[in-house]
Amino acid sequence: MKDNKERVEIRMPKVILEKINNYQKENGITTRTAAILELIRKGL
Repeated sequence: MKDNKERVEIRMPKVILEKINNYQKENGITTRTAAILELIRKGL
């Protein structure tokens, strides 16, 4: 089965990145990418 994922590169303010990193640690999420995806899903 082929993977339907695309690579996306974004730039964001350090303060937001710090919040994402904190969210990742507080929720035991293994990667920053997984934390970002979870936050996006919650927002959608």
